[in-house]
Amino acid sequence: MLSVAGIVHVASILIMPRLATRDAFARISVLAPANKMTLIDATTSAMSVAPFEDPSMALGACRFDLSAGPLRIRASLPPERLLLMSFHGRFGQLFYAMNDRGATRGRLEVVVATRDQLEEIEGRDSDDEPPQELRLLSPTPEGFFIARALAERPSLKSEAQTRIMSISCQTEIRAPGN
Repeated sequence: MLSVAGIVHVASILIMPRLATRDAFARISVLAPANKMTLIDATTSAMSVAPFEDPSMALGACRFDLSAGPLRIRASLPPERLLLMSFHGRFGQLFYAMNDRGATRGRLEVVVATRDQLEEIEGRDSDDEPPQELRLLSPTPEGFFIARALAERPSLKSEAQTRIMSISCQTEIRAPGN
């Protein structure tokens, strides 16, 4: 009897994220339209999206849907300004995290794609030149990207928010056969 209770307990813990109606994706969906970077205001909505968020961080989110094409994220990053990025699947599972140190010459470019989209992108690669962007395989066609920028002092909070909003988050729509 104890083993049945253990199995039921483990099964309920594993299935709970898929049955939750107010998961992270649902809360971000209310605030952020698909494929657009949205600033999450800590004074109003962040408590419902990220209840334990550091008040010295500016928070932004981009919800994505890869059904129309891969997501391309671009950012110009000023030196010595902390930026944290995390990529999550539809059910909140983290599939990649990085910081501003991943940028090349102050520029960051990330492509998030499904397996088929990634294979198509890699098929167009030149053997002579390595890809200039980081390519990520999303575990689900829908998900979200979170960016956090540190404001070293309260007076720099608006500068951190500007860094978040300078991040481009767009779907690359490709014509069939291209």
